[in-house]
Amino acid sequence: MPDSESDEEPQTADSLFQTAVVVEAGLGLLAVVLGYLFGPDPRQWIPVLDEVPSLAGGLGLGILATFPLLLLMAIIRRINHPAVQELDQLAEHPMMSVMLKMGPLELLAISLCAGVGEELLFRGWLMPAIAGLLHGDAVSLLPSNTESVRPWWAFGGYAAEVFASLPANASSIRESAALTWSGFSAWWTNSIGWELTLGWIASSIAFGFVHPISKLYVVVTGIMGLYFGALLILTGNLLIPIVAHALYDAIQLWAASAEAQSEQRSIKQTA
Repeated sequence: MPDSESDEEPQTADSLFQTAVVVEAGLGLLAVVLGYLFGPDPRQWIPVLDEVPSLAGGLGLGILATFPLLLLMAIIRRINHPAVQELDQLAEHPMMSVMLKMGPLELLAISLCAGVGEELLFRGWLMPAIAGLLHGDAVSLLPSNTESVRPWWAFGGYAAEVFASLPANASSIRESAALTWSGFSAWWTNSIGWELTLGWIASSIAFGFVHPISKLYVVVTGIMGLYFGALLILTGNLLIPIVAHALYDAIQLWAASAEAQSEQRSIKQTA
């Protein structure tokens, strides 16, 4: 009987690119469909085109929010442990070796689809959906009063609370009562509660388990899920974690691709 694995044609970069884009974009579509059928709508956290300040703020803060993730991975990679060494060898995986042959724009497209699709699903829908299920009613990070004072780059969350609690004659944001630990604790208890806290944790765990590349990577992506969720909770602007997620993925893929190409050139030169 012929070996079925030997009969399979190796996956090409083009087919892998198409599969990755369809899967990642499909996650975003799934989030929108689930939001339409059961609520909440994950699109409510994303600025629309005419909200230029929130769009610009989301892009800018999303770029800045990428650096802590890069620092985290840089620290992890310096740890001398077999699990970290296994993580460093992921480029040798057959699928990754094919992906790293793609061009920079293709890797960017995959990263953008991953940022949009996964954040819509896990932060935009799953996190508040779990909270709503536990609470018995919809949970929102958006201010009930749409005319309330809020920072130009945020939709809601803790940032909006900080600005809303400013005295009328305040000369500095430091005068906000919400900036104290007691103010933050009160806001978290009243606005976030244990329901959204559990939703935040549970959605982050789920996010980790859908990246089963290695045990360490599941843990790392779970931590990243907590980070992305915190960005949404603090700002109410889903564009911030979307940009941070997409840019982080792109930088990691670009770096791995450049390293793989450099190793191939070295092998050819020594051959």
